Amino acid sequence: MEPTYKAPQIDALLSEIIFNGKDRATCVREGTCVTCDEAQGLIATSFRDDVSRKEYQISGMCQSCQDDVFGVGEPESDPWDNEWADDDALGSAGMGTDEYYF
Repeated sequence: MEPTYKAPQIDALLSEIIFNGKDRATCVREGTCVTCDEAQGLIATSFRDDVSRKEYQISGMCQSCQDDVFGVGEPESDPWDNEWADDDALGSAGMGTDEYYF
């Protein structure tokens, strides 16, 4: 696989301060992981989906490391879930939930 483009200065900085001297672009081309030493021979089918493959090209992290960083199978919270909303408080503030102000 081919790594995504990053300015050489950014790749050098990431290699120095985050990846313990590993070069992200080289790791992606060689099919290794920048954050662990276990992942070897990574190919497109080594990843769960297209998003994970793209993330590997961006970050150089194998599927296992991506799961550790981003989580796996964690439900996304619905920002419009009204568990926290108090309908009575909204109504008493003149913002009744059955009224529309559009």
